[in-house]
Amino acid sequence: MRPLIISNFLHSARILADGMEKLRTSSVSGRRLNQEKIRRYADESLMLVTALSPVMGYQNAAHLAESALANGQTLKEAVLASGHVDEKTFDSVADPLSMVGHGVSGA
Repeated sequence: MRPLIISNFLHSARILADGMEKLRTSSVSGRRLNQEKIRRYADESLMLVTALSPVMGYQNAAHLAESALANGQTLKEAVLASGHVDEKTFDSVADPLSMVGHGVSGA
């Protein structure tokens, strides 16, 4: 049975490798990231509320995220309107680049 298992494994690995190569050449290679759009999406993400929990408390942060979603606001707009945190504090705490590490900024 070992030769059959090894043969099937190598065949599967070859199929996977061929698929990855096709993905690379057809979809990934030569593409450029739209840094401006990525930054905008990250800045407008309601997930930034996670970073605000230690500053304003979990309940307040959760209510502000719900409010922002319901009113079509960004999290920053909702937080600043609430008065819980000033803009300088929000920008320093809810900075997406500081949350993901240094590898993203140089892309």
